[in-house]
Amino acid sequence: MPISADLPPQPGTYILLLEMVEDQAVSIGKLGTFNLDRGWYAYVGSAFGSGGLRGRLKHHLTPPARPHWHIDHLRATATVREVWTVASRTPYEHVWAERLLALPGATIPISRFGASDCRCAAHLFRFAERPLLAEFQTLNPEIAITGWQP
Repeated sequence: MPISADLPPQPGTYILLLEMVEDQAVSIGKLGTFNLDRGWYAYVGSAFGSGGLRGRLKHHLTPPARPHWHIDHLRATATVREVWTVASRTPYEHVWAERLLALPGATIPISRFGASDCRCAAHLFRFAERPLLAEFQTLNPEIAITGWQP
């Protein structure tokens, strides 16, 4: 999948919006195997290492040869449909996790998914209907979030 030059090389926070078109059992490394319902999944992460957002999203938008993170396992069965980003040295990952859960219809499909190194309940959220960037943006008026479709 080609990576857009529009994706910022700076550090920042991102949300992967994935679609799962059918119910599936998914093995998530050491977390175990989970029966996940079809629908929309939003995964929030941050990119503060080398390569910034562009480098991290290049990893997330390339088929996983060897899964490293929890999200790599899910990406093998769900398709990334949209990416929401903000290029900023301010980490919004944990705040965004709380705000995703505040969206109507949000549930936590796997406790601690993507949150093994923090106190968040999870960094993965499920929605029966596609969540909209505009709705999420209203919960984050202090920053301008950019949407990109691979």
